[in-house]
Amino acid sequence: MSFSKQSNLILVLVLCVVIGTVANVSWGRSSAAPQDPASLDRRISLLEQRFYMLESSVNRMQTYLASQRTPAPQPSTSDRDVLLIRDEVQRLSLRLSEVECGLVKLDERTATRRNNTPKSDDPCRLNVETPLRLSARP
Repeated sequence: MSFSKQSNLILVLVLCVVIGTVANVSWGRSSAAPQDPASLDRRISLLEQRFYMLESSVNRMQTYLASQRTPAPQPSTSDRDVLLIRDEVQRLSLRLSEVECGLVKLDERTATRRNNTPKSDDPCRLNVETPLRLSARP
């Protein structure tokens, strides 16, 4: 049985005991002497206050238990989408750098035919005669 069902059952049992006690006391006194309405009103107010305290305590306990049972947060759909987009951007960035390197090699091949001197220490410009190998399409 879950805690909320147990707490509701306990609350009902306490309520029945209190009502039974009040009824028993009032039957015993009703034969002896009638009670004035002011004292009955005061006693009913006290009972209402006690029930309110019991109810608020049960609600706090239920809230506490519910907060303790929360599972680990699952990544939302938007988080998964962000991760997929991030991976795609990384693959496209790699592909773009490979294409830029190929363009630099092509530029260097045409420039060395004209000048016959290498221009920089860029790895794409060092071995201009090696064929360009691109990664698989993203």
